[in-house]
Amino acid sequence: MNKALLVAALFICIPVVLVCEMAESQQEQVKPKKVEVDSNYDGVVDRIEFYDNNGQIVKIEFDRTGDGKIDEWVTYKNGQPSDVERDTNADGKPDVWMEY
Repeated sequence: MNKALLVAALFICIPVVLVCEMAESQQEQVKPKKVEVDSNYDGVVDRIEFYDNNGQIVKIEFDRTGDGKIDEWVTYKNGQPSDVERDTNADGKPDVWMEY
């Protein structure tokens, strides 16, 4: 009876361990496409980061004024900032442009 219980336990435990190991390896391969951040902890998202399939940053959008509207857009190329657009008059459209 003890041998039967031991064999049954092995048949249950081995697949569980294998599934857990597979889940961990798959989790390492998961890269976010979009990350929303509340940097000042007021309960409102004020930064949104966008990533490509390789996990490299491609764009960040900011709400710098705290009004709940995106007012700055930073575009990245090869992991480095390349362009910045800002909305300084709160009309939802960029009116300041910078290139790096």
